[in-house]
Amino acid sequence: MDRTSAILACGVTIFLCGAIRNRTREALEEAGIQVIPWLTGSLGQVVDGYLHGSLAELAMPGASV
Repeated sequence: MDRTSAILACGVTIFLCGAIRNRTREALEEAGIQVIPWLTGSLGQVVDGYLHGSLAELAMPGASV
């Protein structure tokens, strides 16, 4: 819960990540944060993919975004 509180304190509303535990994902989503997991690429690639609506191109094999 400490991580969730810290993330909320920073004003985060969308959480883009690679692998994430189900318990952590559920805690973030229950706190109102949209979680988009299973992404791969550099920070710049992920931010660019988010801004241009192309995160599907960065999904890890077998995952859908």
